[in-house]
Amino acid sequence: MTSHLHRRALFRLGGAAAAINLAALSARAEAPAKPTTPMPPVEAFATPPFVDEITLSPDASRCAIVSQSGDDKLLLHFKLAEHDAPMKRINMAPAKIRGLFFGDNSHVVLINSVTAALPQFAGNKHEFSMARSVTLDTAEMITFFSREDNFYGIVLGNIERVKVDGEYRVTASNYRMAIPYSLCLFSFGLTAARGKLLHEGTNDTEGWVLTPDGRPLAYADYSGDRKTWELYFNLAEPGKANRFKQIYSIKEPLNTPDLVGLGRDGKSVLLFINSGEDEGRYHEVSGDGVLSPPLETGGEDKATRALFHPTTKRLVGFSHHDDWFTYDYFDPLLKKLAEGLAPSMGDDYRISMIDFAEDPRKMILYGESAFDAGTYFYIDFSTGEIQILAQNYPDLEQEWITQKTPISYTAADGLKIEGYLTLPPFKAAKNLPLIVLPHGGPQSRDTIGFDWQVQCLASRGYAVLQPNFRGSSGYGDDFITKGHGEWGRKMQTDLSDGVRWLAKQGTVDPKRVAIMGASYGGYAALAGATLDAGVYRCAVSIAGVSDLKSMLSFEIDQHSRDSRSVRYWKQFTGNPKTYEDVSPARQAARAYCPILLIHGTDDTVVAIDQSKRMEKALKEAGKPVEFVTYKGQDHWETVGSHRIGMMKSALAFLEKHNPAG
Repeated sequence: MTSHLHRRALFRLGGAAAAINLAALSARAEAPAKPTTPMPPVEAFATPPFVDEITLSPDASRCAIVSQSGDDKLLLHFKLAEHDAPMKRINMAPAKIRGLFFGDNSHVVLINSVTAALPQFAGNKHEFSMARSVTLDTAEMITFFSREDNFYGIVLGNIERVKVDGEYRVTASNYRMAIPYSLCLFSFGLTAARGKLLHEGTNDTEGWVLTPDGRPLAYADYSGDRKTWELYFNLAEPGKANRFKQIYSIKEPLNTPDLVGLGRDGKSVLLFINSGEDEGRYHEVSGDGVLSPPLETGGEDKATRALFHPTTKRLVGFSHHDDWFTYDYFDPLLKKLAEGLAPSMGDDYRISMIDFAEDPRKMILYGESAFDAGTYFYIDFSTGEIQILAQNYPDLEQEWITQKTPISYTAADGLKIEGYLTLPPFKAAKNLPLIVLPHGGPQSRDTIGFDWQVQCLASRGYAVLQPNFRGSSGYGDDFITKGHGEWGRKMQTDLSDGVRWLAKQGTVDPKRVAIMGASYGGYAALAGATLDAGVYRCAVSIAGVSDLKSMLSFEIDQHSRDSRSVRYWKQFTGNPKTYEDVSPARQAARAYCPILLIHGTDDTVVAIDQSKRMEKALKEAGKPVEFVTYKGQDHWETVGSHRIGMMKSALAFLEKHNPAG
C-alpha cells in the first residue's frame, strides 16, 4: 500500500509533450500473441480499487480519498500544490464508507453505514447511514445528530454543503424519535455535533430542495394511506420565517414524481415525472404551482441525469448514460469545459466528471480506456494544469486488460437486446467457454466501463456475456415495462437467446456455458439452473433471490404491506399465483446442473434466508449444491477480503464444472 501513496506525475497542457505523456496511459503496442507477464492473481482484480471515494475542496487546494489497507479504510489527504509529498493518512478501521465530500477547505464529511436494528424502525436489520465531520489536520471527528435530543446519530438524506453568511455548513435530515416521528432538516457547523433546525416536516416528508445559502425552498410529502404525492413551496422572502404552501399534488400509488433540485433561475425547483403522459420528462415549477413545458434533455430513450452548478446549485444541463457518459450543458462555461475534455485527455479516454471546486474550471476527472483500468486526474482549465491523483489498479498489467465489445441480438419474440461481450486475452474468438453474467437490479444496466469481475473471468480464459435484458434501464420506459411480470420468463430467455446467438456465430462452445450473477443476477443464475433446461453446465448465485413469496414477505416486514417498495416488486414479479412456477427454491427438483450459493450474513437487501432456502430445497431434492457464507459481508461486497474470497470460491467452482482449458 505504501508505494501507492504518492501521486504518479504532474503534467501541464501546452503542447505535444502533455499529449504524449497522457497517451502513454491509454495506449500500448500491438497485443502479443502470448503473455509476456504471468497471469495476475485474483487479488489484482478483486482487491477493491485504490479509490473508493475522492473529492476536491471548494478552493481546489486539497484532495481527499477513501482507500483501504486490507479491510481497514484509510482517509488519505494532500495539498495539490505539494506534488511530491506523500499523502497523509487517517486510519478509519473496518468501515462501510458510502460517501465523502469537503464540508469546507479543512474538513471533510464522511458518510458510512452500519447494519443495525433500531427501535421504532420497522422490520429487522437495516443499513443506517452516519455522517461525520473530520478535521484533516488533527483527525478529530464529530458525528452529526449524536448530541441532539430524541434523535439517533444517523442521517437519512439532504446531506450537502451550504454557505450561510460566509460560513460553510452541512445540512442533513433525520427523524425525531417522538410521536409523530417527523422528518427534520438541520444544518451543522463542521466542529459541532449539535445543529440548527431549518424545518420540521412530517412523517410523510421525503426531502427538501435547498438554495446555496441553506434556505429550504421546497419539500415533498408522500402519504401511503392516501397514495398522494404533494409538493410544498416556501413563499416567504429570503431571510424571513418559512411559509410553506402546497402548490402541486398527484394521486399515484407507485410512480410518484422526484423532487430533483433547483431550476435554472434558482427560484424554481426541478421535478422528474414518473407516470402519465409526461412520464420520463423533467419540468420546472415555481411558487405558482404551474409546471413548465417539458425540458429538452437531448436524451430520448437514454438514462438521463440532471446536472447542477457546483456553486449556484442551479440546473445547468443533463448527462446521458448509455455505453458511457456524455454531457449536454446549456451553461456556456460548463459547456465549453465539457467540450474541452476529449482534446485535453485524448480521444481514447472515456471520461466522467467526478467533483468540482467552487470555480468549475477546477475539477476531478475519472478516465479509463481499453488499456487503463481507471485513473483520476485533477485538471485546472484556468492554467492548463493536469495532475494524476491516483490509479485504481496499479498492480494490473496492461496486457491482461481486455476490452468489452457492444453487441446486439434478437430475442425469440423479436425484441432487440443489447449488451457486451468480453473475450479472453491471448485466445482466438472461436469455440470459447462462456460465462453469462446478468446484472442486478433488475432495473439497472451494464455499461462498457471497466468491470473487475468481468476482467478476472476473462483472464482465466472465459468469454463473458453481459446482456441488458428486458426490464433493464437506459433503453426507455417501454423497455423497462416489457420486463414487468417476466421474472423467470422472457427476462430469463433473453439471456439464453444470447448464448444461442453467440454459439451460432461460432464464438462460444454451447456445451461449455455457465451462469453467474449477484442480487437479481443471482436469481437469474438460479433460474437458469432450474427453469431454463439444458443451457448451463453450472450456476453461481451471489446473494440471489430464490423464493419470490418469501422475498415479498421480507419487503413487507421491512417496510409495510402497501409500501411503494412492495408495490414496485409486485410490478416486476407479476401475478402472485405464478410465484411458485418461477421460484427456483420451489422448482429445485428441476435443477439439472451443480449450483454454488454465496451470501454475506449482513445482507439487508436480499436476506441470507434466500440462499438457505435454496440449499435446503436442493438437498432435499438430491441435487448438487455448495453454500459459502461470509460473516459481516453486505449486499455491496464492501469487505475487501471477503470479496477476494468470494471470487476465489466462484472461480474454483467454475473451473471444476465448466473448465476453460
